[in-house]
Amino acid sequence: MNMKKIVFLGFLVSLCYFSPVNAQENNVPNAADLQKIYESLEYNTLAFDDLKKKWIVNDPTFIREVYNRFVVRNKLRIDGKKVPLDVVKTKSQEIYDGKIVIDIRKRYYDDEIEHFAFIPESEVHKQDPKYAFDPVKDGFLLRDIVGEKIYDKIRTQSYYFSNLTKEEFDTKNGYFFDLNLNLLEPRVMYWNTTSNFRNKYLLSMFGKYGNDYLFLPGWQLGDYVVGSSLTYYQNISSNPQNFTYDLRLGLVLPAGNPFVSTYAPKRLYVTGQGVYMKITGDPLRFFDTDWEDFQMTIETKYVATEYTSKELGLKDSTEIWSNRTYLVVEGRKRNLFNLFDFGMLEVAAGFSTMDINKYLARTNTKKLVDLQKNKDFLNKFTHHLFTEVGVSRTGGLIQHNFAMLFGFSSDGYLFAGIKSRVMVSDNFGFDLRIVNALTDDKKFPQYRMTENIVFSPVLRINY
Repeated sequence: MNMKKIVFLGFLVSLCYFSPVNAQENNVPNAADLQKIYESLEYNTLAFDDLKKKWIVNDPTFIREVYNRFVVRNKLRIDGKKVPLDVVKTKSQEIYDGKIVIDIRKRYYDDEIEHFAFIPESEVHKQDPKYAFDPVKDGFLLRDIVGEKIYDKIRTQSYYFSNLTKEEFDTKNGYFFDLNLNLLEPRVMYWNTTSNFRNKYLLSMFGKYGNDYLFLPGWQLGDYVVGSSLTYYQNISSNPQNFTYDLRLGLVLPAGNPFVSTYAPKRLYVTGQGVYMKITGDPLRFFDTDWEDFQMTIETKYVATEYTSKELGLKDSTEIWSNRTYLVVEGRKRNLFNLFDFGMLEVAAGFSTMDINKYLARTNTKKLVDLQKNKDFLNKFTHHLFTEVGVSRTGGLIQHNFAMLFGFSSDGYLFAGIKSRVMVSDNFGFDLRIVNALTDDKKFPQYRMTENIVFSPVLRINY
């Protein structure tokens, strides 16, 4: 009897033990079912999506820090699966290049994050974007991955490059204020705005003294350009040079020589009111992403009126030279590769042309006398081919830009020069440019000099 009881009790125990296990194995809820249960427990605020706070994190250092937490915790997923190592390496390079940002959305009824996603810059404005990895839609899971401190930085937007004002966009150095006091190319920003959380428009006053690609320094070219520029960033990046386009319009004003003019007795005179235009952009990026660091520049000056002899301020009858029109076309490829951590290599090549007019300014007549009447308009132009190879560094304690410039003139002479700009903390520095003509002085035009040197200290305040 006791044995029967023992067998019966054993049967009941085994039935109770194995039956739930089998039921559980056959009815284990998968991750998708658990996600549905979890979402059903949360108050649905779909009707308030347009009122939820949304922004983009594009601080390059902070993005790396957050991304590294995901890598260390092995929490990166694509279609719910762990990401292969080769894909992680590819995405990591895009993070390094600043091509991936973070898309954030808060819950409506509190400050917790309900949407976090690594997203390519090119996908930011799309209605149905393709994310770099699966979004994280649970603030508590995100907190567990990145840690309490990082999570609070994201939630409160307290990382370094952020804007906490009403307009929701992030900022980089020089996107809010830029005072660049350089005698050769000064710049003063006076207004900035955005039409959404990623782009940026900057309006600035600018100046320009001389032209490197005409091989004429300011004190020899004889004019100073003053005007306003519009710089547009479609997507703000960690490098302020990555603008979409920069448009400059200005007036050409006469400028005196900073030194007594035994240096350039045949300097060029400004003989009328002129206008100036320059546009720089990266048009090829819309056709091929491999050319996203390629810039095209078109620069031109045109003098529309003609001064009288009295307006030139000449006391005696004098033969003068004047440049009234020029055109510069340049193509530049930046960020070719890192040259031993000294900076990013860049190359440029282009074409420039300018007219040269010779006049006689008489004190007893108002109108200038053209001494080259026999030349038609096109024959007054001198053409140049030029190339430039340089190294540029924008980060670190010391920022610099060194370049070697070479050119050939249709008059049959060569140019070679060095351009250098060095800044400490992007606040103090200097700008030095030296160009020499490799030719026989006897064959050299009277309005040029064989040696050109310009120098300016630089003071910059920007944030």
